[in-house]
Parts: sequence; structure tokens; C-alpha cells
Amino acid sequence: MDILQEFPCASQIGKIMLDGIRDIVGQGGINTISKMVEAHPLPANREKISFGEISTLQGVLEALYGRQGGRGIALRAGRASSSMIFRKFGQRMGLNNLDYRLLPTPTRIKTGLAALANTVSTLCCVPFLTAEDGEAWIWQVHTCPVCWQRQSEKPACYFIVGLLQEFVTTISGGKIHNIVESECLATGAEACTFRIEKQAME
Repeated sequence: MDILQEFPCASQIGKIMLDGIRDIVGQGGINTISKMVEAHPLPANREKISFGEISTLQGVLEALYGRQGGRGIALRAGRASSSMIFRKFGQRMGLNNLDYRLLPTPTRIKTGLAALANTVSTLCCVPFLTAEDGEAWIWQVHTCPVCWQRQSEKPACYFIVGLLQEFVTTISGGKIHNIVESECLATGAEACTFRIEKQAME
């Protein structure tokens, strides 16, 4: 089965990712990345983007800028993409409602993370799950478009980590929470798991 049909995401996800990367590397960098990806993710007539095209972006960044540099760019691109998600989907997620803004900060973060998970699940056609324990809110996905078919010694979904970092900082009123990917499909785990610590950093 064609990968595009087997694992399709709405093309908006690819556009958000590339726009975030463009903010970091400029249009020249994007042109080079598009050539290396080969299957251009964002032609105007495309409605879907494959998991393969999404996961290839991280590998291309590492090939162009080195492993550490590529990962750093993916992290920063994820942060830059957060504002794009707010603009495109904030109203739909209820993040602009006064009732939401007046919630206590922990409830606002928990509710916002759930709303973001629902939106990304719809766009990517795979469930992003939310949970929590005594110390952290948890995001988890069992078929991850960012690291699909990749292998890594360490968790590799830097774009999602950056996205969650900026998203949580925004909805919490500027507070910074430590966010780590504790498990990753690319390392052989059963799911990509992201932990957002409940205690804000000083």
C-alpha cells in the first residue's frame, strides 16, 4: 500500500512544520530541504502529507546541519510552530474563550494539552493520548509521524518537544515547565511519551 494512503496527515501539519523551520533557517534553507526530501510536502493541490515525508524532515535537518544542529533547529521550529497553531486552531480549541482563560493555571494547562492532542489527532488521523500522574501531564502516541520508521539511540521527536514547550508556556501565562520525551518509538519503545512536569521551573 502506498505510504501516503496508509498514513496520511492533513497537509496543514506539513505547512506548519515547514513554516516553523523557515523561521529558523530562512527560505534558502527551506529550498535546500525541499530538494533533499524529494517529494515536496506542500504543493498547492496536495491535501495530504505522508508520515514518511514528515519523519524525513528531521533526518534532512541532521544531514544538513549535523546531528546536534539539526535537532536544535527541530526543537526551535516546534516552538515557532506553536504560534501558528494558536492562529489557525486556537478558536476551535476554545483557547480564546474567557472561561478558559479564567481557569486555574494547572487546569488550564491540562485542558489545553487535551485540546491540542484532539486537534493533532484529527489532523494526523492517529490518536494522541493524554494522561497524568502525580508529577506530570503526559502526551503519548503509538504511531508517531515525526519519527516514523526512524531508528535512534535517544528519543528523536524534537519538533514535538519544542511545540509542547512553547504551547505550555503560552497557556500558562509565561511559566516554563520542563518537558522531556521519556520514551520514543525510534528507540524501540512501544510509544512516544512526552512528560510535562507539573511544577514550573523557577
